[in-house]
Amino acid sequence: MWKTLCAAVVLWGGAVSIGWAQVSPLNLSPGYPTQLDDAYPVNPRYVVAQGAFRFDKMESAEARLRQTFEVRWGAMQGMEVFASGTTTWGPLHPGTLDDPRAVRVGLLYRLLVQQESVLIIPSVAVRSTVQVPVTGSSQMPSIRMELLASWDLGHELWAHANAGVQVAPEGRLGLHSAGQPTIWYGRAGVVRGLIPNLGIVGNVTYGQDPTAAGAFVWTPEVGLMWGITNDWILTVGAGHDFGSSSLKSVVRGNIGLSWVW
Repeated sequence: MWKTLCAAVVLWGGAVSIGWAQVSPLNLSPGYPTQLDDAYPVNPRYVVAQGAFRFDKMESAEARLRQTFEVRWGAMQGMEVFASGTTTWGPLHPGTLDDPRAVRVGLLYRLLVQQESVLIIPSVAVRSTVQVPVTGSSQMPSIRMELLASWDLGHELWAHANAGVQVAPEGRLGLHSAGQPTIWYGRAGVVRGLIPNLGIVGNVTYGQDPTAAGAFVWTPEVGLMWGITNDWILTVGAGHDFGSSSLKSVVRGNIGLSWVW
C-alpha cells in the first residue's frame, strides 16, 4: 500500500510548481482535525501531504492506534484528487468507515460557488471515494458518496453540512459489521477563525453505527487548526461516541500534520 502511495506522491509532485502555501489552515478534510468536511477543494496546481495518528478506546476497554497518510492535489479549478492509506496497531474489529487494509482514492468536485449577494445558497461539492483492498480475503471495493455544503458567514465564521452513504462488501473485517452493507450519516458544524492562521471547529455526526447492525450513533467533536508556517499546518481533534452499541468509542483523539507545496 505504501509503495502505491509513494508512487502517487512522486507523480503528482512532478506535476506542480513549488511555491508558497495556498491552503488556509481553516480548510477542512475528513480527519483533519475532525470528521467534518467542506466544499472547498485544494487550489489548482498545489499539493497537500497529510499524516496523522488516531487513537480510539472502545467501551469494551479495547484500544487501538491508527496511522493515516493522504495526498490531495488541486487537479484543476474546483476539483481535487486524493489518495490515502491506513496502518493499524490493535484490533480490526470494531470496524470504521475507513478500511484499514485498503488504499482510498477519489475526487472532490465543486458544483456551486457561494455568491456574496445570496448568502443563503452555499458552496456545494461532491466527494466520491473508492476503497480498494490490498490485503485480506475479500478484494471487493467499497464506495462512498458525500454531498458537502459550506457557507461563508463573514467575520471569520463558516458553517458546513455533510451527508453521506457508503456501500461495502459484507464480511470485510475492519469495515462495517456483519449484516450492514450500507451506512448513511449526516454531519454539521462550524469553523471559527480566532487569529490569523489559528482556528477551531466543532461538529456533530449522526447516523448508522458501523460497529453494530441496527444501531445508531452520534458523535460530537472539537478540533484546532494552526498554520505553523506558510507550508505547515498542525491539527488536533477529539470526540466521543454516544449510542447503544457496546463497541462505540468512548475516547477519540488525533493529531495531524499537513505540508503544502
